Amino acid sequence: MPELPVDSACNDTSEVSNQDTAVTHQVVLLHGLGRSPRSMKKLQHTLENDGYLVRNLGYNSLLDSYQEILEALDNKISEWVNPHWPIHFVGHSFGGILIRGLLARHPEWNKGRCVMLGSPNKGTKTASFMLSHWWFRHFVPKVTSDLTPGSELLNSLPEPEIETGIIAGNVNYSIVIPVSWYYKRATGNEPGDGVVELSNTQCSNMADFIIMPLHHSFMTWDSELLKQVIHFIENGHFTDEYQPVTQ
Repeated sequence: MPELPVDSACNDTSEVSNQDTAVTHQVVLLHGLGRSPRSMKKLQHTLENDGYLVRNLGYNSLLDSYQEILEALDNKISEWVNPHWPIHFVGHSFGGILIRGLLARHPEWNKGRCVMLGSPNKGTKTASFMLSHWWFRHFVPKVTSDLTPGSELLNSLPEPEIETGIIAGNVNYSIVIPVSWYYKRATGNEPGDGVVELSNTQCSNMADFIIMPLHHSFMTWDSELLKQVIHFIENGHFTDEYQPVTQ
C-alpha cells in the first residue's frame, strides 16, 4: 500500500554494490508502493558490510501495472544475477508480492532465501477501503486493486517455494502516515501494522513468522529488524527472542 509522504516514488534509481569476486551470495531488495530504493538503503549498507552483493532496485510503483513492473524487474535481475550463486530476496510490502511473481517466472531462483516485511500476501482491507472512497480512489497506485483480499492477481500467484521468513508489525497508527488514520475503519480494528492486517501477511508454507513492535511505513529503517533479516538469510529462521508468536 502507498505510504506517502515518507518517500516519493521513482521510475528507476536502482543501485548496485561494488562487485567482489569473493562474494558468493547475492541479495535483491524491493521497496514498497510510493517508496524508492532509498527506503531500503540502510538494509543495503548492512548487507554489503556483511559481504553480500546487493541489488537495490527501483520501479514505478504509482503508474505501472503489476505485469509492467514485473517485466522491468525481471529484465534487470536476469541481466545482473550470477546463476551459479544463491540469490536471496527481501521485499517490503508490495515488494514481497513482486518477489512471488518473479519466483513464479524463475523457479531456478528458489535456491536462496526470502524475507517479506509486512507484505499483503492475502491482500488488505485497507486497499478495498481506499478504492471505495472518492478522496482516495483517484490518487492511489494503479496496482491497488491487485492488493484487495481475493483479487485476481493474489488468487493466481503461487505461494513462494523459496524458504521464506515473514516479519509483521503490530503498531497500527502513525500521525504522519495518512493511510494509517483510516486503518481501524478499513479493517474493523484488526491487529496489524497500520496498513496490512497481521493475518494477511502470512503464507501457508512460510518457514518462520515473527511480529515486531513496528509500523508498516518505518520498519525498513529499524536496526533490530535488519538483524532479523540477516539472521534469517544466514540461518533460515529468526532469533528466539521473538518466538513463539501468539496472536
